[in-house]
Order: sequence, then structure tokens, then C-alpha cells
Amino acid sequence: MEQKLNLIKTIINILSLVFIWLIWYLILPTISVKYLSGLFFIATIAFILALNITMWFSDEDRIIWQPPAIVGGLTVLILIIGSIAGCRLFTVDTMYRQLGEVETIQFNDMIKQIDVSQIPIVDLRLAQKQADKKIGEDPALGSRAKLGNGALQNVNGDLIYVFPIEHSSFWTWKKFQTTPGYITVSACNPNDVQYVTSINGEDIENRYLSSSSFSYNLKRHIRNEGYFDVGLTDYTYELDDTGRPYYVVTTYENVTVWDEPEATGVVVDVQTGETAHYTDPPEWIDIVHPESFIENQIDNWGKFVHGLFNWSNKDKIQRTDRTSTVYVDGDCYYFTGMTSVGSDQSCIGFIMVNTSNKHAMISYMSGATEDAAMSSAEGLVSDFGYKATEPLPINVNGIPTYVMALKDNEELIKAYAMVNIENYSIAVKGSTLYETSRAYMQAMVANGNQLVASNEAFQYTYEGAVKRISTVIDNGFTSYYMMLEGKDNIFTASSSLSYELPLTQVGDIVTVSYIDDKNGTIDISAFDNKNISGSTSDDETTAIDSDINNITNVDPNASQKTWEQMTEDYNNNK
Repeated sequence: MEQKLNLIKTIINILSLVFIWLIWYLILPTISVKYLSGLFFIATIAFILALNITMWFSDEDRIIWQPPAIVGGLTVLILIIGSIAGCRLFTVDTMYRQLGEVETIQFNDMIKQIDVSQIPIVDLRLAQKQADKKIGEDPALGSRAKLGNGALQNVNGDLIYVFPIEHSSFWTWKKFQTTPGYITVSACNPNDVQYVTSINGEDIENRYLSSSSFSYNLKRHIRNEGYFDVGLTDYTYELDDTGRPYYVVTTYENVTVWDEPEATGVVVDVQTGETAHYTDPPEWIDIVHPESFIENQIDNWGKFVHGLFNWSNKDKIQRTDRTSTVYVDGDCYYFTGMTSVGSDQSCIGFIMVNTSNKHAMISYMSGATEDAAMSSAEGLVSDFGYKATEPLPINVNGIPTYVMALKDNEELIKAYAMVNIENYSIAVKGSTLYETSRAYMQAMVANGNQLVASNEAFQYTYEGAVKRISTVIDNGFTSYYMMLEGKDNIFTASSSLSYELPLTQVGDIVTVSYIDDKNGTIDISAFDNKNISGSTSDDETTAIDSDINNITNVDPNASQKTWEQMTEDYNNNK
């Protein structure tokens, strides 16, 4: 009888160890009391072992209850002490300072002007839809694989969404072990979809994925590589500058007891499984700090500006409900509006945080929240029921502006909208971004606003022969691109600018007026072909009103003579 009882106890011991192993293998918790999940896992193991000890040393006359009671009591005691030590009363200063110093700058210094064609207007949902279509074009691929979670990233100056190819089931993983390549979708052109299966002649075989099983599962592989006692989150499939794929997985530690996570980064090669931990990540890694971490730190920075007991809400500010990912000069940032406590439609500023080094900047200015701008844009197409995508902040000749796509129920882009951030009643739409940009500038002029907010904006007039001219037609909207003798710039013009544009040929003498605000964009504001006689139609776009827009008209020849005279007078008086 006693031997049989001992056998049962032994079996229970073995099953307990198997149960503990299964918890670890399936859940893969962090084995460290510095994390709440790790504390509960360790406490669970200790409690199971204590129950086994009780089972072995107890009998009909005496039950050894002390081991599980001690484990339970210690766990509760640690929870109580940790909760007190980590409460806001003692950690509020750490929470406020976690974001770091926030630099105050002007909006024009925060968001640089870019060419209209480079605006990343495609959102993640549309990109995913286009990538899904690409998988469906290959029946063999579609039957064995599915699309993984994509992310926006900058690869050699191009903004693209990158989607890994995941296994569709356990059985497809068992049969194939790897998936071939990845899919990219341009953030500027939803029709630019690429399925990449090789780099420099070498096939891309994704082996360590979230959909892989056993030791090839991505998270399990990282744990087995020695990262068993550190927090893991935010698994992002990224490409290096050569197009080689990696999984960038954020590792983190809490700066307070069990809370306020702070990120570092770990890189996993999805093909070989090699891992490398970086405290100073390579430049090709766009995102180290997860969006949720930064949002929490912005919240704490705005909430605890005067400590915990700020009953009057003095100087408190809060984040809006939307956070966008934007790129400035190749660097990735989180961008969100900031409102005063209790406000829901008006921003008092905008904050940007670098996703790699966490450098934070804020621009204080009144303006519309993202939701208010979206409502304004949707009002332009209320008859069609189009929905606005999450607005992106852009700089239009120095003017803070939201730009967004307007999509139908099938997630297809039907139009574009631009909304003035400071006055969201100024909103325009167009069938293309270029058309929308022209309409927006005209709307700003019509409302008596300065079209150019920069102090370095000058309007030039130049006369010369047309060296090259070409047209681009996008959704029925025609844009002209030309080069002039004596100028290296490429000049752009809308078809609505002048009826003489369609008749202009190489060799014609033309006069153009254009704005140079030191951002590299040469957009013609007035056009006249000297080889074509006739008066200008009232329907044509007129030159920008220099008086309204505070633009200085420049005569290059006169300016040069003035400079030479000033130089000569200066030299004579030395």
C-alpha cells in the first residue's frame, strides 16, 4: 500500500514538473521578479513545489501546511511592498522625467517641407489590402502563407510598408519550415507593390517567425538565446539598407517597480537566427521605442508638470487620441497634438519624439486636433460618405497643414484633402495631391492669409528658352515639368495655371514667376509664353499676390548691380 502511495506521489511530482515546463514553454514569461508576470510565474513554481513538499511529508495524522502558506504569505508581502514602493507618491518625479528634456522649437523647424510626390499618404490598412492582393496573385503562395504585421519604414530614403510572409498553419510550417521573401508597398503610391524573394541573387527564407513552431518560434528562439529575464515587446519586421530582413524586437526594463517600461533593442536575423543586442542601434533600425511606451511617457510629462497634487490642473496638458508616425530628414518620429485638460477640439501645441533616441520636441501653437481636421475633411465629401485617413502634419510653404486621403468603404483612395492646422475651416480636396496642393494655396490666398510664412521667401521672375518640357497625367489632372536655358532647376506647373502651357514647345521663350523659399521646390506661380500672342483669360490662375503674402519680388540683374555697387563703395571707404 505504501509503495503504491509513493508511486502516485512520484507521478504527481513528475506531472507537476511537466506542468511547470508547459507554462514556461507556452507562455514564455519573463523569469525575473522585476516584472509582475515574472513574479507570478516564480510564485506559481514555488507554490507547486511547496504543495509537493506538503504531499510527501504529510500523513493521516499530520498535514504539513507551512510550505505553501509561507510561499503564499511571501508573495502577498512582496506584492504589498512593491505596490507601496512603486506608487505615484514616491515615483511621480521619475515618471515626469522619463521622457527627458523636451525641446521647444518652431513648427517650421519641426516639420520640414517636402515635395508633394513624397508625402506618405498611404495608410497601413490600404497597404495591407494591396499586399494581400499581391499574395493572392500567386495561388501556390496564397495556399501556404499569409500576410504578417507590417510597419512603415525608411529604406534608403524611400518610405515603404514592409510585410513578412507568415505560415498559414502549423501544417504548412511542418511541411515547408520557411516562407519565401516579403512584400513592400510604397507609402506614397499604393500601386507600387513589390514581392521580394531574393537579395543579390540570394533567396530570402524566413525561418524564425511568430507563426513558426517549437524552437523556431520567434519569441521562444529569443528566450532560448539567453533573453529569458528581460521584457520583450513590439516585434517589427525591418529591412537593412541592402534589403535584408530582420526582426527588431524591443527589450525593456521598468524604471519603477513593475511599471514605466524603458526600451532598448534586440535584433534577430529571421534566416539564420543570430541575435545581437544593441544599446546604440544601427541607423537602419527605425523604431526602438514602442508607440505605447512613448504615449505613456508623454501622458506622464503633461500630467505631472507640477507634481502629483496639482488639484487646479495648472499647466497640465494631455495628448490627443491619435499618434502618427512621421519622417523628417530620414529620422522616424511619433507625432501627436497636445491639448489643455478638458479641451477636445483645439490643440495648444504638437509634440514629436524620435523613435530611436527618444529626442522630444514640442511646438506651441493653437490649432485643430486630428479628429477635428478629419471631420472638416470628411465634410467636403459628405455626399459620398468617404472617410479620412489619420492626418499627417506637413509644411506647405511654411504653413502648418494636415494632409489625408479620403477613402471609400473598400479602403480605396478616392480623393485627397488638406486642412489648415491653425484654422481648420480652411479645407480643400482634390483628385491628386498636386491638385489638392494648388487648391490649398489658392484657398489660403482667398482667405487673406500669407501663403509663405518663411522669412526667406522670394518671388523671382525669369525669362529664357524652354530646354525640355513634359507632361504627367494623374487621374485626369495634368502637370507640366520643364527646364529652361540657363537654369538647372526643374519647374512644375499646374494645367490650370495658363492656357498657353499645352501649346508650349522646346525653344519657346517664356517668362516664369516662381517662389524660392530655400526648400528646393520650384513651383511656377505665373507663366507667359512670348511666342504666343493673346490676352490672359479670366479663368486662368493669376500670379500670387505679393502684397498679401509678404513676398519680395526680386530682379536678379538689379540686385547684382546693387551688390557690386555696395561692394565697390565699401572697398573705396576702407
